[in-house]
Amino acid sequence: MPSQDYPMQISVPEFKQLVLYTGNVMRTSITPGKHWNKKSNAELVQAISDTIDTSLYGSDKPSFRYYTENGLLEVPDLRSSSRIHPDDRKDVEVTAKLFYLDRCDEYQVSYIDKAIHHLQQLLNVESIDTFIVSFNTNESTVCVDKAWNDLEGYHEKGVIRKLGVSDFDLATLTKFLNKKDLKVKPSINQVHFDQCCALPKDLVELGKTHGVEMTFNGDTTEILTAETLSFLLNNHGLVKDNTTVEPRWVLKYNVFFKCRSVVSDKGYIVVGDSPLSFSL
Repeated sequence: MPSQDYPMQISVPEFKQLVLYTGNVMRTSITPGKHWNKKSNAELVQAISDTIDTSLYGSDKPSFRYYTENGLLEVPDLRSSSRIHPDDRKDVEVTAKLFYLDRCDEYQVSYIDKAIHHLQQLLNVESIDTFIVSFNTNESTVCVDKAWNDLEGYHEKGVIRKLGVSDFDLATLTKFLNKKDLKVKPSINQVHFDQCCALPKDLVELGKTHGVEMTFNGDTTEILTAETLSFLLNNHGLVKDNTTVEPRWVLKYNVFFKCRSVVSDKGYIVVGDSPLSFSL
């Protein structure tokens, strides 16, 4: 499909790597669709489109940064600040969920390190209350172990208070909890509610035995595909028709006011690159 025509065409450098911040979707035109629970990536897709529109075409001065040394393009959304004032930090709870979208290996730069760094910079916080990780369904044991080892390090340093996993079934969670080198057990296991109308009793019992809370979630592990991301970027004139941009990971975050149990900030950080670039 050809790129959409915009009133003002801008010149965006050809990039190898992309970091896109959706900003606070609670303060934008983005609203959950009536089928949000059946296709949980609808909000993210709309957020990406809305962010590009606002950041690059919403004013006389497009908002993006380009780093020539590594071909990195950052597209921030500056409509509303997501920074948490230090005086307010004790009153809010920061939760994050990292989605691994491609196969990783033990030698590449840690997605955990990058995701935490970006979130700390975006929200102006040093600590994260809850951090959940969702792996690709075909992810290797080596990658899962490496990621969890990285998270354990942040937990020991006090950067993350609670760790969690997503969509671990009985066999997977049992094996994970019995790992000999496991230092920090997950406090949460999110289960997609489409998988069952009620949590399996054996999974609930396992959680009780090991202190793992079982919760429902409406997320899908494949929250963003290369086809979808490439189409969005092409449709907004950021890449050519034949360019494929591979999403590497997506971080979903929420900021809650503890006293009122109200979400004040919700957004996504999307990281992707071209097939010829190194993983970010």
